[in-house]
Amino acid sequence: MANWWRRGAVVLLAGVLVAGSAATAHAAPVDGLNAAFAKAAAESGVPRDLLVAVGYGETRLDAHGGKPSQANGFGVMHLASNPTNHSLERAATLTGVPAAALRSDTPANIRGGAAVLRDLADAAGLKAGDRGRIGAWYPVVARYSASVDDATARLYADNVYDILRQGIPGAVVGRSVAPELGRYASTAPTGGSSLAAAVPEYGPARWVAANGANYGAGRSSRITTVVIHVTQGSYAGTVNWFQNPSAGVSAHYVVKSSNGEITQMVREGDTAYHARSANAYGVGIEHEGYVDNPAWFTDAMYRSSAALTRYLCDKYGIPKNRTGIKGHNEIPGNDHTDPGPNWNWNYYISLVNAGGGGGTGGRYYAGSPTDFTGDGKDDIVTFNQGSLNDVYVSTSTGTAFAGTSVKWNDFFGLTGETPLTGDFNGDGKDDIVVFTGGTLGDVYVGLSNGTSFAGGAKWHDWFAPGAEVPAVGDVNGDGRDDIITFTHDAAADVYVALSTGTSFGPGVKWHEYFSIPGEYPAVGDVDGDGKADIITFTQGPTTAADVIVALSTGAGFGAPLKWHDLFAVGSEQPRVGDVNGDGKADIVTFTCNADADVYAAVSTGTAFVGTTVKWNDFFCTAGEFPYLGDVNGDGKDDIIVFTKAATNDVYVGLSTGTGFLGGAKWHDFFGLTGETTL
Repeated sequence: MANWWRRGAVVLLAGVLVAGSAATAHAAPVDGLNAAFAKAAAESGVPRDLLVAVGYGETRLDAHGGKPSQANGFGVMHLASNPTNHSLERAATLTGVPAAALRSDTPANIRGGAAVLRDLADAAGLKAGDRGRIGAWYPVVARYSASVDDATARLYADNVYDILRQGIPGAVVGRSVAPELGRYASTAPTGGSSLAAAVPEYGPARWVAANGANYGAGRSSRITTVVIHVTQGSYAGTVNWFQNPSAGVSAHYVVKSSNGEITQMVREGDTAYHARSANAYGVGIEHEGYVDNPAWFTDAMYRSSAALTRYLCDKYGIPKNRTGIKGHNEIPGNDHTDPGPNWNWNYYISLVNAGGGGGTGGRYYAGSPTDFTGDGKDDIVTFNQGSLNDVYVSTSTGTAFAGTSVKWNDFFGLTGETPLTGDFNGDGKDDIVVFTGGTLGDVYVGLSNGTSFAGGAKWHDWFAPGAEVPAVGDVNGDGRDDIITFTHDAAADVYVALSTGTSFGPGVKWHEYFSIPGEYPAVGDVDGDGKADIITFTQGPTTAADVIVALSTGAGFGAPLKWHDLFAVGSEQPRVGDVNGDGKADIVTFTCNADADVYAAVSTGTAFVGTTVKWNDFFCTAGEFPYLGDVNGDGKDDIIVFTKAATNDVYVGLSTGTGFLGGAKWHDFFGLTGETTL
């Protein structure tokens, strides 16, 4: 089987690899690396783009100077040599290239990875006529992961196919790919709904148990410290490694780079083997990536991890500072360097203390209209992203959300992108929009016809790039929703692109200092003039939780003014909507903790009423996702909560104009953990 590999000699290339960044912010590899991939693909019959995507998923195309990963994997293709994965030795046999060269020489490593993929394809019976279809390689990619079970193999393969859809600028053009799941079609990805009985302690997380040989039952000390790690490997690879009984290591949580997804692998009350002397008293959080490559440390990862750390600090009384939150390198008796000099401690600690935004992966969703049928009642929508990218809607009947959710679009909103909703063509029916972010900065819209969403059409090709925070609102009062982006950095600029009904116009700066990092930006018509304004919740401690507003003139946002001086404290989740039906948007905050209180402050047109009033005393517990919408069509926005986790229920508390009624279940299975709900 290996003879066909011996036709060509290995071409030795020198050069520095350029690492990628977030899911939609892939950086291009250098030309020499592209040539190595092209040569290996031509020689092996493995589709070139698939080969690049596998390497990118493993290492961001960074060979890390020949140093091994946590699982003793080497090079761009992560050729491994450990008790359960011998892809390095397999590549040496197939290519005739010594293991030492496969470890240290990038073109040889790429050639070795291609050889292993082709060998797996041959073993799986993938014929010559099928090898040109990238979708047909899904089971081969899953096998390349050397995962301990099919569920983890799916997690790995799904990530590779997400990369193919998103693309890698300069290396892979994104395209629609329908993976042919084969034997994996009946297997839910690790931590999916089929494992509902295994519920994580932290609501937004998946649950995947580490092998019992890699941790100890119980603890010998109380929990006093959160320990920050970097995996020195990929997310799926780390989840797989902690399931491997030969690993001898584990952590309580693992965080994904591209979108902040979290997997819990050891119960907090058990002793994970992650930090030697701190094992007894520390909770370990592993972050996907390598210490020498800052591109892995995305804003989505920082925000998601900070929300997890905030939860742990609140739960165990741990100080939210560098006394209670430490790096692996700071633990006595350790020789590790993670998280390393590229980890932004100041930013991370600020997020832990200030709150990191709502939604999954630290995204901000303060309000977005969802009346997709145009009947005056807001509906609910979920974007499953991942490997499917489906969009499901459950319409409101006025007393419940229709019992069977319906797929309204089968390819919209990739992993790491930000989906929102709004009426962009002014026909009275809300549509869907997605911001790719990253280095592309594209904006796609799927218009509603009342029963489904049209395929995504590009309405803008450079808006809300990188980690900017996009939002939706009719800022000029023409009846069509426009798009807004908060740069959310030191410059704190706000840009607007107005809707023409068929596209968004050029991005124009409407404000030059509004909503700095750590604050929670939002949009709503707070003065009732028909034009959406911008709001920011500073979310400081109890003495600094201000709410600042800048009113829209129709061509810009005016001076920022404080409208409330104590609202949405710390990690509470603020939302914006007209809860009393007077035409002016109000503010609502959900504590989303053991108290589960909901407070509202209504707008007078020039301020939010100074005394915050509790409108509900038990709605939205920890790990759930709250939202606002006028679900019964009476002109007053109601409260909605997606429970996620094991139940996936949707509860509604109707507004009376002065309070919210007790929660009533309106749907019993909608918006699964990891999906984006609005």
